[in-house]
Amino acid sequence: MTLKLKFSRFQRLLTRREYREIYNCGHKYLGNKILIFYRLARSSNPRLGITITKKWGKAHDRNRFKRVVREGYRTEYLKLPPNMELNVHPREEYRELLPEEVERELRILINICDKENSKSQSAASGRND
Repeated sequence: MTLKLKFSRFQRLLTRREYREIYNCGHKYLGNKILIFYRLARSSNPRLGITITKKWGKAHDRNRFKRVVREGYRTEYLKLPPNMELNVHPREEYRELLPEEVERELRILINICDKENSKSQSAASGRND
């Protein structure tokens, strides 16, 4: 199966409000070279947002960061929970970031979310008994 290289509007965070909701209602995962804010929302497919400000360097560095994050996200897209919304920020040493590192961080995040979901489901089933 081939994946389109362009993200549709249904695969991206589009408005300031959506980013704010992730910051206010979501969780934070601190990786080696990236920081991910995430939440499980009502969307029908995973959605990605990338924020990097001018304080992180020249435009070509910022654009490279976005390209690398999108490429890593593309490879893990089908493995993400369908209702996950992500916003990715750089950390120090982001200039050496590789798509494989983004993939690894996303796999770790997927495992964390699976554990959180299993805990919440077991707690909910425990209350019903």
